Amino acid sequence: MATHTSEEIAHFLRQRLPFSQLPPEQVQRITNAIHVEEVAAGQDILVYGGKPAAYLYIIREGIVDLVREDRPVRTVVDTLEEGEIFGHPSLIRRRPPIVTCRARSKTLLYLLPAAMFHQLCRDFPVFGQFITTSAIERLGNAFQDRRPGVIPELFQTRLRDLEQHEAVLIAPDTTVRKAAQIMRDRYLSCLIVDLKPPGIITDRDLRSRVLACGLSDTTPVSDVMTAPALTLSGERLVFEALLLMLERKVHHIPITENGNVIGVVTDTDILRRQSRSPLFLADQLWRARTTADLRAYADQVTTTVGALLDTGARVSDIGQVVAVAHDALLVRLLRDAETDLGPPPCPYAWLVLGSEGRHEQTLRTDQDNALVYADHAPESAESYFLALAERVVERLVDCGFPRCPGNIMATNPEWRQPLSVWRDYFRRWIHLPEEEALLRVGIFFDYRRVYGELDVERVFHPIIESGRTERIFLSRLARAALRQSPPIGFFRQFVVEHHGTTRDLIDLKERGTALIVDLARLFALEAGSAEVNTLARLRLAAGRSSLSETGAEELIAAFETITLLRLQHQYRQIQSGEQPTNQMPVSRLSKLEQQELKRAFRSVARIQRSVEFSFQTARIG
Repeated sequence: MATHTSEEIAHFLRQRLPFSQLPPEQVQRITNAIHVEEVAAGQDILVYGGKPAAYLYIIREGIVDLVREDRPVRTVVDTLEEGEIFGHPSLIRRRPPIVTCRARSKTLLYLLPAAMFHQLCRDFPVFGQFITTSAIERLGNAFQDRRPGVIPELFQTRLRDLEQHEAVLIAPDTTVRKAAQIMRDRYLSCLIVDLKPPGIITDRDLRSRVLACGLSDTTPVSDVMTAPALTLSGERLVFEALLLMLERKVHHIPITENGNVIGVVTDTDILRRQSRSPLFLADQLWRARTTADLRAYADQVTTTVGALLDTGARVSDIGQVVAVAHDALLVRLLRDAETDLGPPPCPYAWLVLGSEGRHEQTLRTDQDNALVYADHAPESAESYFLALAERVVERLVDCGFPRCPGNIMATNPEWRQPLSVWRDYFRRWIHLPEEEALLRVGIFFDYRRVYGELDVERVFHPIIESGRTERIFLSRLARAALRQSPPIGFFRQFVVEHHGTTRDLIDLKERGTALIVDLARLFALEAGSAEVNTLARLRLAAGRSSLSETGAEELIAAFETITLLRLQHQYRQIQSGEQPTNQMPVSRLSKLEQQELKRAFRSVARIQRSVEFSFQTARIG
């Protein structure tokens, strides 16, 4: 362990945020107040649910894991190294820690007492802003970078802090007429049905499930309610409620405290807090009448990405919101095409592929789609689905989604085939894993059915899951996943590229996220899973494949970090009127961002080395 004289402590602090932003005399006062503590590997420094933190902890040497212990399986959600801090979320909230902070190795800590910590937050806004931002990052379990002056309301605000509507309970045998009268008299749009768990009936239910169906006004609400109702604790974030409303297509969420409903939050309540909320998108799409309207909707989705970045949302959550919005646009285009062409001659499925299939598309990219239709279809099926594909693909182009340069689209007859042909495709790609087959696996195994009644999963999933027994297939897939390496050198420096006059570029996709996507696909297939989302693949494969739980945690953190930096870079380019690219100059990154990116690249490189050993890729002919 290093020594820790007063001069050395002061020198160390002056090199680290946020202390580097303080006056020299203040750094010296901090130095005089610091306690030095050495902890052994495996020792808990702060304990989940235990005593609130009494110090801000600064890591001088060693490694500290942040461990979630409020789940059935303990999970390391972050790993901190030299120069990083912890304990501040507990200090700010004056409440017990939300994670256990455990030394992974012998660790030397500088402890800043709580009284001085709070004084610094009060007296030095730059210090307080850094601490608050860092606490939100830690609480959100993701590395984030916020733009100055932005208040991340959706990410900070708890549901209990919103203005709530009264939660009126009614018995299950209450008639729909009585329910309607209560809603009218109390100026409510929903009532809670007194059950365990509770049900809910809304004004929309009365219109669509009672009046529209011609039911009697003596019908009990239990016949038309939704049960169990989708509820959330008041401790949950507004952003979580927003995501659930989008995903479940609901407009009311009862809020609970100690298991009891204490109020109701509506989509309108959330809209008051965030005018650029994605909840506006559904209404905008519903009202769209022209191609220009649909293009405006697609443009608004891109604007929403920026709004969600401002809120401090994790990239995985942004991907989920964007997927819901883009799926809604695609469904609208497909239904419009069916209206023009008439009903389809047989069941079919429209698939999206690649990043869109994985719920990871955040900005508009090239189209990747395919169409599968039922076997034994009538002769008219091919001409119908060709016309449908051409209409939808062209409308997507009009909305700002370019055609795929590689022609991976439903307009290509190779990717518009009956189910039996697709079944043969998937089998051949696994059993004859040649170069082209491996490329196809990287595209088509990342599929998602967005529209259509044909159950392709019933056929595709067993084939994909059978890949776990095909060792040659997995080994060649492993070798393909190692063709590129992350741009980090032996001495932990970036390996940069040169394009024109720019000489410090890093490709955050080809040498960043794409490497993790390939590894996640490999591990999921090795585990016998047909999951497509990268983070879900990593979580599922941990311990069920050659990927360890620690390795999965490292790749998840790396993927979030690289994807966020890539998304921020591309969104800045769009705002400047530039074409978004994956090549980002290292010089545009802050020192902290560079540290995070290097850590992410090192994690990827470690996992690649383990894959090379596990699958013996050097021996593959």
